[in-house]
Amino acid sequence: MKARSLSIWWMNPTYLFLLLISIVVAGAYLIPGDSYITFYRVDKYIHDGNLEFLILPAVCFIAGSVIASLTAGARRPAREQVFSSMLKHQEGYIKAWIKLLFALTLFGYAAWFLIMLQNGFTLSLFLNVVKGEPGAIYDITENFKSITGVTSFTNFGIPFVILAVYYQVSNGKRNFNGMLAIVVLLTLVRAIFFSERLALMEVLLPAIIIMLAVKQKQGKKLRLVHYYPLIGLAALIGFFGISEYFRSWLSFYVNVYPSFWEFIVTRFFGYYVTALNTGTLYLEQLGFQSVPFPYFTLEWIWKFPGISGDAYFSAFGINPEAGINTTLESWGNPEFNNPSGLMLPYQDYSLGEALLFWGLIGYVSGMLYAGFKHGGTLGMVLYPIWMVGILEIPRYLYFSSGRFFPCWIVLLTFTFMLHYNAKKLVSWQPAGRRA
Repeated sequence: MKARSLSIWWMNPTYLFLLLISIVVAGAYLIPGDSYITFYRVDKYIHDGNLEFLILPAVCFIAGSVIASLTAGARRPAREQVFSSMLKHQEGYIKAWIKLLFALTLFGYAAWFLIMLQNGFTLSLFLNVVKGEPGAIYDITENFKSITGVTSFTNFGIPFVILAVYYQVSNGKRNFNGMLAIVVLLTLVRAIFFSERLALMEVLLPAIIIMLAVKQKQGKKLRLVHYYPLIGLAALIGFFGISEYFRSWLSFYVNVYPSFWEFIVTRFFGYYVTALNTGTLYLEQLGFQSVPFPYFTLEWIWKFPGISGDAYFSAFGINPEAGINTTLESWGNPEFNNPSGLMLPYQDYSLGEALLFWGLIGYVSGMLYAGFKHGGTLGMVLYPIWMVGILEIPRYLYFSSGRFFPCWIVLLTFTFMLHYNAKKLVSWQPAGRRA
C-alpha cells in the first residue's frame, strides 16, 4: 500500500517559523520598557526605528522557504524511498550505524563524567541539588570543563536517536528501547543538573517528529496532532520550571517573585524576548559587520576539534566574542546572554548579506522539508533535528553551532554512503530476507 502524504501543518518550516517569530517579535516589541527593567533588569533597545531589522530577516527566511516549496513541488527529490527501502530490507546496515553511534555517545558521556570527577565532583554535590540547597547547582557546573572533540561525542546521541527511532517505528520493533532509554536518561541529567535544557530537546523533539510523521504516512490516526504545538509549549514550560526550580528559584528568586508560576512564565518568555533585545543592542552598539571575516555564522569551523581557541584572533587580530561580551556587560544583563540567532548574522555581514543568509537558510529549510515529506533520505534524517534549529532562531543560532556539527556531518555521511552503495547493500541483509 502506498504511503500517505505528510500533512501535519506545523512541521512545514514556513508555518512553524511564521507562528514562532510573530509571537516572539510582537512580544519583544510590545512589552513596555519598564517591564524589561523590572523583570529582566535591562533597558529596552527595541523601538520603532530598528524594528525593521527584526522583521526583515524573518521575511527573507519565509520567502526562501516558500520558494523552496514551490520548486520542490515541481520536481520531487530524486531517488526517493532509498532510505525507506533500506529501513525494511537492509536492516544490518542501519543496525550497524545505530550501534556505532550509541557506542560513540557512551564514550562521550564517560569522558564527560570523568572530567567532572577529575575537577572535584562528588556525590554530595549532586545530592545538594536534589535537596534544593541554594547555589548547589552552580557548584556542579563549576566542576565541569568540556574538552572540545571529546565531550562533543555526546552529541552523537542525536543521530543515534534519529536512526534508531526511524528503524523501530518503521518496522514495529523495539530492539533499541534500552539504548534509547539510556541516552535519554543521560541527557536528562545534563538538562536538569548542568543547565543544558537544549540537549533534551535535541533528542526528544526529533523522536516525536519522526514517530508522528511515520505513523501518519502509514495511515494511522493521530488525535489532536494539529494542536501539538500548544501541548508541546505547555510541556516545555513545565520542564523549564522543574530545571529552574533547582537552578535559580531556590537559590535566589524565591525571595523576589510572589509565586513560582509567575517566575517560570516570566523567565521562560524572557529568554526569547531578551535575546532579541540583546541582539538589537549589539547591532546598535557594534553596527553591521563588526568582524573582518564571518565568525558567528561559521562558529563550528572556528571551534572545530583540534583548532586553537585563539585561531580567529591569530588570523585577524580580533576576538569577536570579546566585543559582544563587553557590550553585554556594559549595557545589557549578562544573566540573559542569548544573542538571538535572528540578529547575530548582522555581526558577520552587511545588511544585504545578512538578509541573503536568512533567505538561504529558509530555502534550505524548505528543501529539507520537501525531502522529509516525500521520502528523500537527507530530508528524512536531517529535517527532524533541523526543526530544533528553527525553533531556536529567536534565541540562538543553532545551525552554525559546534554542538550541531557532529550531528549534521554524521547524517550527511550516512546519506552519501547509503546512496553511493544502495545497490551493494544487499550484502548487509540477513540471509533469510534476501530476494
